[in-house]
Amino acid sequence: MSNREESACLMSHIKALENQDSSARGQYIQETLKGLELKSVIQNCNFLQVKNIIVDFSPGSENKHLILSAHYDVVKSSPGANDNASGVAVLLGLCQELRGTKTPVKIVFFDREEAWIRTPILRLGLLGSLCYAYTTNLRNISAVYNLEFCGAGDCLAIWPIGQKDSTLSAFKQITAASNRIGLPFKSAHIPWMLMSSDHLSFRLRGFPDALTLSLLPSDGIQAIEKTLAGTNLYSLIFQRRPTMPEPLSVVHTAKDTSSNLNESSLRLMFSLLLEVVQEHASPFGINLLTNGYMKSPCIFPE
Repeated sequence: MSNREESACLMSHIKALENQDSSARGQYIQETLKGLELKSVIQNCNFLQVKNIIVDFSPGSENKHLILSAHYDVVKSSPGANDNASGVAVLLGLCQELRGTKTPVKIVFFDREEAWIRTPILRLGLLGSLCYAYTTNLRNISAVYNLEFCGAGDCLAIWPIGQKDSTLSAFKQITAASNRIGLPFKSAHIPWMLMSSDHLSFRLRGFPDALTLSLLPSDGIQAIEKTLAGTNLYSLIFQRRPTMPEPLSVVHTAKDTSSNLNESSLRLMFSLLLEVVQEHASPFGINLLTNGYMKSPCIFPE
């Protein structure tokens, strides 16, 4: 693999981000965007000490847009490779892909998703996405797809999906896109007290079409489903919190390193988002394929 190809691979972003604190990660994102000649807007919320980084690929457009997001902050005890340098890496690859286009998409790198209050019963975080969701006009948004844990696995996990959530437009769109590229998927209803992410901020604001997307190993899905099946509100409050199977068990630990991740998983999520973006852009007369875009910056021979 040449130096040019290696620099374009998504794993290179993860290796640059792991073991860095949240501030350094934010700086890396801004420098990478600047190197791509992309304009980013910083949303500061001084009271909450939040610094969200936003890239708008169709500024001023009245068309409904997608929001693709990932949090860039990290817990102090972890290198934070899968949580969530993996999500950041995929979005940086997408920023590279979409530069020069006028596409109804906003990419948002959220700050302070990780819990600032952490007890055996209650964990509170999501400050960056709460700041964004409560200061943004959500009427102009078609769907929110938030990324977590994208670096290890071959099966798409869509969460949280309860009985009513299967009718959501965002759920139908992402499953259709998954089918088109041949990516197997599973949906799960994960109690927010057990595990949540930045989709929740939009739902609290009354916007239901907000989902989190992860990748998990197909051979580990059954164990994860078994753990979730035995988890309810009572057990979370009055009993010991369950230990999630790998790769979720290494989240927030010193074992969350890039050595556990792989380029092929990152490419899967990258390809899925490209498919979603193309499908969303088509009704507006935008065909990224015929314009010469949608060429993955990281698909090279291993």
